[in-house]
Amino acid sequence: MQRKVTWAAIGLALVAGAGWMLMGNAKPKTNTPAIRPVATERGGVQVSNAPIQSVDVTSKLELLGRAFNKSPYANNVWDMQQYNGKIYLGHGNSSNTGPAQNAGPIPVVYYDATNAEFQTQAVTNSNPSIIPSTKMYVDEEQIDLYKVLNGKLYIPGHDSDGESWDFGNFYRLDEGTWTKYRNLPKGVHVYDLAYYQGKLFAALGTETKPTVLISHNDGQSWQQFATINTFGFRAYTLFEIQGKLYASGMMYPANKIWNDKTNILEINERLEKRDVAIYGNKMLPGLTYQQGTVPYNKIGKNINFNNKLVYIAGGVFNDSQLLPKSLNVMTDINQARRVSLADANALPTDLLVRDDKVYVLTYTRKQANVYVSRVYQTNDLTTWNEILRFTQDTYAKSFEELDGDFYFGLGTDPDVLSPSSGKILRVNRVDIPVNSN
Repeated sequence: MQRKVTWAAIGLALVAGAGWMLMGNAKPKTNTPAIRPVATERGGVQVSNAPIQSVDVTSKLELLGRAFNKSPYANNVWDMQQYNGKIYLGHGNSSNTGPAQNAGPIPVVYYDATNAEFQTQAVTNSNPSIIPSTKMYVDEEQIDLYKVLNGKLYIPGHDSDGESWDFGNFYRLDEGTWTKYRNLPKGVHVYDLAYYQGKLFAALGTETKPTVLISHNDGQSWQQFATINTFGFRAYTLFEIQGKLYASGMMYPANKIWNDKTNILEINERLEKRDVAIYGNKMLPGLTYQQGTVPYNKIGKNINFNNKLVYIAGGVFNDSQLLPKSLNVMTDINQARRVSLADANALPTDLLVRDDKVYVLTYTRKQANVYVSRVYQTNDLTTWNEILRFTQDTYAKSFEELDGDFYFGLGTDPDVLSPSSGKILRVNRVDIPVNSN
C-alpha cells in the first residue's frame, strides 16, 4: 500500500502531458483509460503465406473454474506458470486507484491438472528478525509474475501490503513450501528477478532511482549493485541477450518532440556494469508517440530463443501495468524488429517457449464484449502460423501449456470490467490439430 507523494514535474513530462510516471512510487491520482492503439504500423518480419493449420476451439473450451474471489479487475490472470505439473496463477492489483485498488493480500493459487482442482499454498515467514508465521497468502497487492530460476519457483514482491518501505519481499518455493524473504533494501517494488552467473539479481522501484540489487547467497542477503541512469524511479525488467544481463526501466518511443534516447544497465560475465544508450526507434520498432497519450513504455513478457530475445513492449498505465502494443525480436541491444502477424490488429499478451517452438497469445477486440484470442506458433521467429483461436466476452491475458493441453486465464481492462475475468479455460491437445500428435 503506497502513500501519496507530490513531486515537481520536469519540463519534459509537461510536454508529454503525463508527468505522473516520473513521481517514483506515487501512483496516478486519476485512472488512465485503457486506450487501445491502432495497429497500423507494420514491421519487416515475414507473414506466412503457407496454409495455416488453425482451428476455432470456442466450442471445445473447457471451463475449469475461477480461482479467485476478488472483483473483476483484481481477478486479472496476470501470469500463468507451469511448475512440477502445477499451473500457478497470478492476480490482484497494486494500483492506488480503482477499480479494485490495493487488492492484497493475494493467495498463492495453482491448478492441479492431475486431480482437476485448484489449491492454495501456505506461505511461511522465515526472516529471523520477525516472529515466524504461516499464512495462506503473500503480503502483496498483486502477484504479477512467477519466475523459474535455477530450477526453483519465485514470486517477486510486486507491492507489499501494508508494510514499511524499508525492505521489499521475494518468495521462493522450496520442496513444496513457500518462504517469504523480507530483506531487499528499499525494495518498495520488486518487479523482476534473474539468475545470472550464479547470482540472484532484483529489479526495484524505489524512492530515488531505478535500482538493481545482487545476492551472492541465493537471496539470504542483498546489496545494491547499481542504479540505472535513466528517468523515473523504477527498474521494470531483467533480460539476457548475447550472454549479458540487462536491466531496463521506462523508454520513449520514436517522436518528433524530444529525443528518444535513454539508458539501460548492462552486466557482463565478469559482473562488470555500465550504462548503455538505447533508442526508442530501435528498441520499440514501429511505435511512435501520439500526442495526448502517455509516452512511457517498457519491456514486458520476454523469452530467449535461438540466441534472440522475443518480447512484448507496451505502455505503462494504471501505475505499473502493461498496455501491450507490439511483439518484437531482438538480436542485440538496439537491434530489434517488430513481428507482423496475419491479424494486423492483434495485441500480444503472453509468450511461451517449448523445445523448438515459440508461442504467442494475442487478442483482437471485434466489438463490445466480443474478443477473439489467438495463439501463433513459430520455430524460426520469422514465420508465425496461427494454430488456434476462440471467441469470448473478454480476452485471454495469459496462457500455459501442459502435456499438450493449453490453459488460458481471462482478463479485463479498467474501462470494461468483464465479469468473466479470472476464468481459467483449457483446450485439450486432441482438439488442436498441430498439437494432437
